[in-house]
Amino acid sequence: MAQRPDLTFALTAAHNAMDLAVEHVLRHPPRQIRYKGDRDPVSDVDETVERLIHQRLTGADSTSIGFLGEETGPVGNRDTYWVLDPIDGTVNHQHGNPLCAIALVGLVHNEQPVLGVTALPFLGHRYSATEGGGAFRDGEPITTSNTDKLNKALIGFGDYGSGTDTGLRDVLCASLDHSLTARAQGLRRYGSSALDLVWVADGTLDACILLGNRTWDTASGAVIAREAGALVLDSDASPHSVRSRCVVAVSSGLPEELLPLLHHLRGSRFWPGNWTSA
Repeated sequence: MAQRPDLTFALTAAHNAMDLAVEHVLRHPPRQIRYKGDRDPVSDVDETVERLIHQRLTGADSTSIGFLGEETGPVGNRDTYWVLDPIDGTVNHQHGNPLCAIALVGLVHNEQPVLGVTALPFLGHRYSATEGGGAFRDGEPITTSNTDKLNKALIGFGDYGSGTDTGLRDVLCASLDHSLTARAQGLRRYGSSALDLVWVADGTLDACILLGNRTWDTASGAVIAREAGALVLDSDASPHSVRSRCVVAVSSGLPEELLPLLHHLRGSRFWPGNWTSA
């Protein structure tokens, strides 16, 4: 098993790269949009931010750490690597909606995210965490909410389907939407998985349920939420890892009420763990 890199050095490198990305996003609105698939846009800002961060991180360590970007794919070491979603919430960004994020997980090591940095450039916040080191917003420690009743909980919910498994996700999302709307104080769909996860970390949300996401969508936020005290799970209730297709992040007072609502759906062919599509 490969030795874990120095997280202090990696966190500094990640913040330096994020500085470049935030500056670019704030100064350059998206001007060119193309579509990778069904309702899955990528902008010129996505591509430029990914290139800027990749170049900066490669300069920080060009030999031992690989890279996985949403737009460019994997490069180099697959045991220890950076993961990036240059703009999580591209549709929001495209429409001038400030609810979007730059999601950079500083490091994935042996299939577990061990360091994360997420910026909300238009809201002026930056979140970070290292494994065993706690979670922070703008340099100050954060923890999850103390909400312990589902009828007092505000829950973030992922988008309905797009791409190859649209029909499966739509059925599941509709069922969960109905169930949660009837039981929770509020259900919110913000359009950015990274934002949902850091808002669970700082207590803005009490939980979030994100279905059908990829590593670059959730790795950074998962480690930040986990270090803030959230329970962070895959769809089968196993601990989240980079192999997870879904993320359920729950503050410490809510698992007993929230998780049973998901349990009865796990036998359905519509549950993410039973999907056969790639």
